[in-house]
Amino acid sequence: MTTSASVRPTVASDPVADGAAQAVALVAERLADPETVAAVASRDDNRDPVYGTLMWAPLTLSNGLPGVATFYAELARLDPGRWPSAQDAAHRHLRAAASMTTGSGRGLHAGPAAALAAAQSCAGSAGHYRTLRRRLADWLVADQLAKLDLWRARREQGKVGASWAGYDVINGLAGTGRLLLDAVRDPEEGGPAADRALTGTLAHLTALAEPIDVDGHRVPGWWVPPDGQPSARDATEYPHGDFNLGMAHGVPGPLWLLCEATARGHEVPGQRAAIAAMAEWLIGWTLVDEVGDYWPCRVSWAEQLDSDRPASAFTRTAWCYGAPGVAAALYRAGDVCAEPAWCRAAVAGLRAGLRRDEPRWALDGPTVCHGYAGLLLALHRVGTAAADQELLAGARRVAARVLDHTDPDAPFGFRHLMRFPRGHAGPTHRALDLAGLLEGAAGVACALLPLLACGPGVSASGPAWHRCLGMS
Repeated sequence: MTTSASVRPTVASDPVADGAAQAVALVAERLADPETVAAVASRDDNRDPVYGTLMWAPLTLSNGLPGVATFYAELARLDPGRWPSAQDAAHRHLRAAASMTTGSGRGLHAGPAAALAAAQSCAGSAGHYRTLRRRLADWLVADQLAKLDLWRARREQGKVGASWAGYDVINGLAGTGRLLLDAVRDPEEGGPAADRALTGTLAHLTALAEPIDVDGHRVPGWWVPPDGQPSARDATEYPHGDFNLGMAHGVPGPLWLLCEATARGHEVPGQRAAIAAMAEWLIGWTLVDEVGDYWPCRVSWAEQLDSDRPASAFTRTAWCYGAPGVAAALYRAGDVCAEPAWCRAAVAGLRAGLRRDEPRWALDGPTVCHGYAGLLLALHRVGTAAADQELLAGARRVAARVLDHTDPDAPFGFRHLMRFPRGHAGPTHRALDLAGLLEGAAGVACALLPLLACGPGVSASGPAWHRCLGMS
């Protein structure tokens, strides 16, 4: 799979589209061999600059083999004529991932669930990998039902509040619930147990929207108490818990899943009311600066109880936190529930983001999670759905910024930038070689694909790989 063999000449010169095609072809060439990918990504110097942990996690969507397999599956789905070797590359990465799927996993992005996400993507219309998908789906269903039982028991014991594992896209039940939504409609993966797991997940997330009583106050049920915080640092920063607005770890993820399930005809009692509660809470947390609307990343207990909103709050303009993820979820909710005000709020937030000076976006490099590629995909997604030319023009502008990070000398064509020292201030970064969807070159290439205008259109739900981001 070489650059010369993979790129068709364009009829009219379009520097952004041409650059995107060349970048996608470069990534496709560099990631084709799973052994080479593993050798590069597992180098001893490829470590988190703060914690020192090795960033290579082979059985993850974020920076491992399932994420790379999903990228090649997307190439094969979009235009097999342009990418004749994509299906073979997808198979190689999926086969390598499948050999590692013994044991447990945590959420959608790691372990057997990540392998199932890749296998579902690689199956295509022909329904390949039946035995593998059945095995992984059975594991997912059993795991999801067990976790739902634990949360049910917790509620019966009078415990309130949540944790990221209880509801989010990356580690929690919203992400794995999204896989169930596809599994139940496939005879190779579905069945009565899968139906129960999906229904239980929707009921669990619907109940999350019911207000809870904490210390004499009524607060949203997705409050994460101190003992539910993901780290000691978070527990110290939020000594009375917090409310998360990020797509990665906050309420936009469950909101999107409930909307997607509604659009497909899967509903439990109270589901639409839960969608409204989540959407209205997000809109209620719209802050305004000199250029327009934005959303904070996280809200403390005191801020939630205060009748006045803070004058300002830290935010990003990223998929994981900030307007891109929030706006994508709000727009989908407004579309599914015929609430145009939610759609208008989503568009307004993204337009305001484009008007801010780029340093205020607080983005780190080209990748999806908290880089330019995540902003690109949200702009294109909402801009296309709303037929909003301002957002679509912004998507091209951001795509150009992604392409500025193309590095033919990098093993995978793009590098993941991590702030060092960790924190929101200071532009110092360490560049790492990662391969997956969230933090690697595969996700950057996926985000560039709409600019190639190749292959068949996508459904209202969006490209297949978006489900790994809680956006399809």
